[in-house]
This record gives sequence, C-alpha cells and structure tokens, in this order.
Amino acid sequence: MKHARSILLLSILLAIAATLQAAPPVSAPTVPAVKPAPASAAPAPGVMPADLIKMTDEVAKDVETLRGWKFKQPVKKALVTDKEARAWMEKQVDQQLPREKIDQGQAMLRMVGLVPPDCDVRKTLLDLLQGQVEGFYDPDTQTLSLVQRDGAKRMAFVERIMLAHELTHALDDQYADLAGFVKKHMAGDVDADLAAAAVLEGSATLLMTRYMAMQQLSGGLDLEGLQQFLKDETARTQAFLSAPRYFTSMLATYTCGMNFLARGNLAGLLVGGKDVGDEVLAAVKNPPRSTTQILHPEKYWDPKAREEPVIVNDDDMSKIALAAVGGNWGVAHKDTVGELMAAVLTTPKDQKPDVLAMQDSGYWTNEAAAGWAGDRFYLLARTSELGVNLMNIDNTCKGIWVTLWDTPKDRDEFIAAYDQNGPAGHATYKWGGLGAVFFFRFEEAEHKTVESAFGKSPPKLTRDGKPWSPVAP
Repeated sequence: MKHARSILLLSILLAIAATLQAAPPVSAPTVPAVKPAPASAAPAPGVMPADLIKMTDEVAKDVETLRGWKFKQPVKKALVTDKEARAWMEKQVDQQLPREKIDQGQAMLRMVGLVPPDCDVRKTLLDLLQGQVEGFYDPDTQTLSLVQRDGAKRMAFVERIMLAHELTHALDDQYADLAGFVKKHMAGDVDADLAAAAVLEGSATLLMTRYMAMQQLSGGLDLEGLQQFLKDETARTQAFLSAPRYFTSMLATYTCGMNFLARGNLAGLLVGGKDVGDEVLAAVKNPPRSTTQILHPEKYWDPKAREEPVIVNDDDMSKIALAAVGGNWGVAHKDTVGELMAAVLTTPKDQKPDVLAMQDSGYWTNEAAAGWAGDRFYLLARTSELGVNLMNIDNTCKGIWVTLWDTPKDRDEFIAAYDQNGPAGHATYKWGGLGAVFFFRFEEAEHKTVESAFGKSPPKLTRDGKPWSPVAP
C-alpha cells in the first residue's frame, strides 16, 4: 500500500518490548550538521523547515545502516496540509482502483459479508486513512511528505519513528521499483493486494521496529513521552478498530508482513540483528501469491513446503455461471477472497479486536480458514447494468463463490463457521471432498444447473501448473 500508518503500530510494537531490549545496539552514524534557517525566515509553503530536514537526513543515515543499503540519490522532501494529503490519497485510490472497479468490488464485499450492506468502501477507507496518516512516500514522484496539521503538537521521537518507516519505503523503491511493483501486483484482487502490501509494509515496519530498539538502547527514545502519546492515540485509533473488519484486517499487512520477511522467525531476527533486504528483493521479484503464504511463511520460503494456490479457470467458470442464469447476464467482477479474509468471515461478529494479539500472525487466521487451497468469486449483473455504477444496484446482482480446501475436514469446518458467522440467505453445494460452492441470490433451479454442470463438465482447476481436482479419484 502506498499510504502508511506506522504511528498506529506503535502500540503493537511495544508488546514486543522484551525482544527489543535484547537486541544488540546499533551505532548511529555521524551526520553533518545542517545550518538552520534564520529565525525570521519562514519556509515557503510545502517546504520542510531546516530542523525537519536535519532530522530526516539523520534518520536516513540510520535507515541505511540498518538495511545495509545506501540511498542512490537523496529523497525529495515536502510538507503537505491535511487537505493536500486527502487529495493525494483520493488520487492514488482512483488511479489504482477506478470508481467502476471499486463499486464492483464493493458489491462483492457486501455480498460475502466483509462489509455491511450500506458501507461505502471508498469513503470509509479515505476517512479512516485521513485521520491516521502522518506522512507518506510517493513512489511515483519519489517524494516523502509529512502532514502538517494546524495546532498539532510535534514530538521529535514520534516523527523519527514515522520517518524511519517512510524512508525505508524510499530506500526499497530505489532498489526494487515499488511503483512498478504496485502497478503490476496490486490491481484490486483482495487476496493478491493484501499479499503484495505485506511485502511493502512488512519491510518498512520491521526496520522501524529495529530503529525503535536502536533509539531505546542509545537513550534517544523518550519512553515516558511515548507512553503518553499512546494513551492519547488510543482514542484516535478506536475509530479504525471499530470499522468493519475488512478495514481493520489491513493491519495484518504490517504485522504479518514482518513475520513473513523474517521467514517465520521474527524474534530471532530482531535479537540477531539480521536484516531482510535480500528477502524484500526476492519477494518483489517473485511475489507471494496468496495471504496463505504470508500467514504461513514456510509455504513460500521453504521449497519443500511451498504451496501455490489452486487456480480456477475463469472462462470455464463464467460460462457455467452465465448458462445457469440466462443470456441477459454478464460477469461484472472476479475476485479472490483468500485465507486471511476467510478468517475474518468466520470470526464471531461480537469478537472485539485485540490490538496486542495482532502482532502474531496466528491472530489473522483460524481453524475454519486454515487449510484454504484457493477460491474465486464471480459477481453477475444484468447486461444492461454492466459498466455502470453498481453502488446502488448491487441488490440486483448475483454471486457464486468457489472455495477449495486441503482436506474434507478443512472444507466442512469452513462451511459450518461461515453458515454461523457469514451473511444469511446463501445456498451451499459440496463439490467432491475438497470444494464448497456458495450461491448468493441464485434461484434454486439456477444453482441446481450449476451443480449439474460441475458433475458433467466442471471448470478446469490447476495448482502450480498441474491439474487439480476436488473430487477424490
């Protein structure tokens, strides 16, 4: 994700303070002093004052030391207003997810139960981010911007921690082309977007964590001030944690991303002082293909345990679905939900977010979602409505969700949990021993037609390029 909310994660990172205490000290390099601007000379609008420039340069040197890479060129710096930050976020969302695409995805999210029926996904996302973003790095312009809010109290140690996060994005960009990575691998597929974001945010959050340890051990971290800040921050973050869990789960890209890049040994990495630059480059070159690989790092890093998702042939499945509902329908949207969101869907609705537990990857999955092998969702709309805003017409859409599992037990656990915690009114079809197909707003005759097609000429499924079947031979 191009935006960052590193400040939110301080409360999570404090939960691993014992680990940080054990981390070896890292010497901060000497940074040439920057001559401050005359007191009477106010910086031009959008220009960082001299003290912030000096601080940014100091943190940049520390980031180089911790990552083991040198900046190839200086990072451009700017100050932006809250309004300008909102405009930038809106532009990024609209470029990455045009309104038509986000409305189609929203209809799917509402249908499967990831957001309430009246949730405006775009507005909710932007409102939440506007209250949390203190700074961001834009790979398109290669500029680090800090948000300047009227009347906001500046705290140097908080700014340094945020700068460490954003400067890591900037450094990664100079070695791994983050703008190209985002455009290629974050195109609106729920599961793939979360997996790709975990690589980016895991890298920056992990280095930020090590930077916090370095500051603490060198006496540069004001713990008393930090505790007061976290107390104040609790009220601010409550809005985010109270949002639909589809949004809250984006925190997983930070915490699970750290563990993924640490190859499942986050505590050992922090204590040993090793960095993950090689892992970042490897994951950008060959991205994880599912949140399962993020949640269970061995399924990506270990060649013997590597587990690719099962791929449903979209053409085959689209033909089957459209043949069942009639000729005046078309496929408006295709998506993959993934293990992480499957866990969200099968978590009791009254279970409150546990901020401290979020640091552990195990928090973001459960027994019902574990064993996920693949899935694909198809949103169907009348041909007269294709290509138009689905925000207000998604009550007329239909949906079919094909899910695939490692064992019959995994499949049956998910069905039971989804029936209990997911949206009401869907129909379920058990496909062989490893498949479960969910129908939304399908007439009984329509889903019976699909079931018949699955028995006679099912859609092609592949795993790692090889044929795969949910039906036992």
